Amino acid sequence: MRVVGKHANGALSDLRADVKMHLSYFGWLPGKWTKIRASVFLILCFAAYCPSAVKASTLNDAAITVRYPTNALLISVAIAGTRIVAVGAHGLIIYSDDNGQSWHQSSVPTSETITCLAFATPNDGWAAGGQGVVLHTSDGGLTWQRQFSGAQVLPLMQAAAIKLATADPSSAAAQLAVRRANIFMNAGPDKPFLTILPFSPNAALIFGAYRMAILTTDGGKTWADWSLHIGDPISHNIYDVVRSGSSVYLAGEAGTVLRATNLDKSPALDFSMATAPSPGTLLGILSTRTNTLIAFGVAGEVFRSTDSGQTWTRSNISVGTDLPGGTILSSGIIVVVSEDGGVYDSDDDGVSFQRLPMNQDMALFDVAQASNGNVVLVGSGGVRILPGIDFK
Repeated sequence: MRVVGKHANGALSDLRADVKMHLSYFGWLPGKWTKIRASVFLILCFAAYCPSAVKASTLNDAAITVRYPTNALLISVAIAGTRIVAVGAHGLIIYSDDNGQSWHQSSVPTSETITCLAFATPNDGWAAGGQGVVLHTSDGGLTWQRQFSGAQVLPLMQAAAIKLATADPSSAAAQLAVRRANIFMNAGPDKPFLTILPFSPNAALIFGAYRMAILTTDGGKTWADWSLHIGDPISHNIYDVVRSGSSVYLAGEAGTVLRATNLDKSPALDFSMATAPSPGTLLGILSTRTNTLIAFGVAGEVFRSTDSGQTWTRSNISVGTDLPGGTILSSGIIVVVSEDGGVYDSDDDGVSFQRLPMNQDMALFDVAQASNGNVVLVGSGGVRILPGIDFK
């Protein structure tokens, strides 16, 4: 985030105005909206109101070489075959081919913050983040190419809304879609993408702030707006996505859970609202070996569902800070991480979680398992590696 001198107050005023407009449009009353993930999303929102020249620079300038990349802010981590790949602030993407013993910086054509990544194969994957930037790799994360940005989202969104309104002018859904598209057009291309669902080297869905969603079926050569296939009239932020059995689930702001069951039409999925575990924002969702859903988020809340998200029960866990990331280990153990440096695991399908004795010296944002069984943590202070034996 780069806001300096006289621009800072103006940026904050614009941010307040945007939030107020969002709440007014979607019918939210003052004081009734829930907490958004401050660690990532609010930073991106505030950065969106930097001077336009600065925003253009961060989008178009290549990521600078970092002397100590394993100590830099990292937000998400994923596995590409046996390679570990992590992404973070200022376009930083790093990778390790030796289970986290040594790390190298990737070639990245943007210095925008990268919030998420996912791989369809050990070679083919996508990463995305601030200002709607979308990157693609075909060599397992060594090098990345920019495929898309927020400036391209807006005309796609507007065209989709106009098409819907033309087909059925009296439809309330069409009128809402046009109004939403106009608000996005007026606000500008500053919204971040936050999670990715790859289907194959050619197909992926990418989700983000305010129900933003795009689809590709040709490896990223072309993209389509997919937000009108998500049945959420309030347009909540979408923080995570997971496949579970014959369904795909989205988790997000204000306890939002959406479900798609038409996997026979993948990747052209249609999502409808499912039961919300609570009003609290969900930052992640996992599916266990038994297809139990584990949803977690702000204020350390964790919920589990054994009936495809129809009902939820609260897991037994003692934590007072947000839980931004989690994973399922090869052993079936569930791991979630907290912003106060805590690591929690469950060996009973999410009924209860225990905190590991050693606290990490940084806020934790995500977690993954390396090919040798070790557990990789990323957060505000870079990378930490925990022996896999600690979770057995």
